[in-house]
Amino acid sequence: MGKVSSASATKMGVVALTLVTASNMMGSGVFMLPTNLAGVGYISLWGWLFTIIGVIAIALVFAKTSLLTPRNGGIVAYASDAFGPFIGFQTTVCYWISAWVGNVALLVAGIGYLSYFFPELKNPLYGCIAAIVILWGFIVLASFGARAAGRAQSFTASCMLLVVLGIGVVGWFWFDPKMFSAVYNGTGKSDSSAIISAASIALWGFLGVESAVVSTGQVNNPEKTVPQATVYGLLIASVCYVGSCSVIMGLVPHEELVKSAAPFADAARYMFGETAGNIASALSIIACFGSISGWLILQSEGPRAGAQQGLFPKFFADTNKHDVPMKSLIFTGVLMSLVLLLTASPNLAQQFQVVILMSVFASLLPYMYALISLPIIMVSKKQNRGPTFMFYSVMVVIGMIYSIFALLGAGSDSMFWGIVMMMVTIPLFCFVAVGKNKKGQDILYLDKNA
Repeated sequence: MGKVSSASATKMGVVALTLVTASNMMGSGVFMLPTNLAGVGYISLWGWLFTIIGVIAIALVFAKTSLLTPRNGGIVAYASDAFGPFIGFQTTVCYWISAWVGNVALLVAGIGYLSYFFPELKNPLYGCIAAIVILWGFIVLASFGARAAGRAQSFTASCMLLVVLGIGVVGWFWFDPKMFSAVYNGTGKSDSSAIISAASIALWGFLGVESAVVSTGQVNNPEKTVPQATVYGLLIASVCYVGSCSVIMGLVPHEELVKSAAPFADAARYMFGETAGNIASALSIIACFGSISGWLILQSEGPRAGAQQGLFPKFFADTNKHDVPMKSLIFTGVLMSLVLLLTASPNLAQQFQVVILMSVFASLLPYMYALISLPIIMVSKKQNRGPTFMFYSVMVVIGMIYSIFALLGAGSDSMFWGIVMMMVTIPLFCFVAVGKNKKGQDILYLDKNA
């Protein structure tokens, strides 16, 4: 493998990195977005626009930071560099929570499409039990290692692209502009409030934008290639998301769409009949559930690194013979089961929205810390002059404004639990300090000569 990565001919160019970025973006979580955005109305197009601008700014800032300080841990490491160990700890906790809460949303979306075949699953109790059983089944699968969990990943991604692109492209032949424009603002609130709400929901489709920032060693001319591929990849994902969500709003009647547990399947049914709806639902189920085992292993990597740094309890780093941190997986599995129970709702779309807004809130705090880290790092590296510094400062401001609006759009419940989560990290840091002290490390960051 050494020869492959060192030869510039085999490194990724703009096209290859753009495709990697787009596929990283387009997770199976898109499957319930049309229902949630239909509840907002077609004013949600403005929400998409603000989200795309905000996410491009955020991605460019992350790309620049990764070039300045290539570090394992990504945005968590940047926050720790700029603000110190407590903020690094708080960021790690929030980022970890956003990862496993996001996986709960995948389960809810999968159950929604499964209810297309088994209507009994629309009952909150049965749907919740089914989701928990499926979750623990995938935890068992994940215990056999990343290879076993990842084998199906390319197949499930193909299923997702087939449904999303199929409806998003072919659906325009059945598109009804009158149906699309039937409801402008369905929130019952002001237009600005509806746009902020749509922007917060739309952000779910782009969570993981930081994973698009690939290590510079794998890319030709990274200074130019990484930002270009990041923007192009985001634009491809944006076209797919906005196209599919918009076309479904012009295919499925509004009253039906806002209650739909399987919007892509319903759209296929309106286009080609029941059989097409069944096929679309089956492909969606494969895409949602098939990616869970891989994501379970990914969500355990953050706390494993945190445990190795002394930020998380040691058991998060304990692995089985397949190098899988099983204690960590079991612990997060219990937490995910609790979230499924606490958010259980007769309306699966409503449950999905609550869960994704919790995940969005938990990820926005690390994003904001990582955004502000860039100018601090540039100043410390004496790069705080000239057009480059001005450009990235503007990107930081755009990213911060967007993040604040998206936080406001997450709603009072999400903000309440997000603030509780932040408060809990304060006393928890005492245990981190005690652990550092036992290892003989400094826990007070004072000038020793003072």
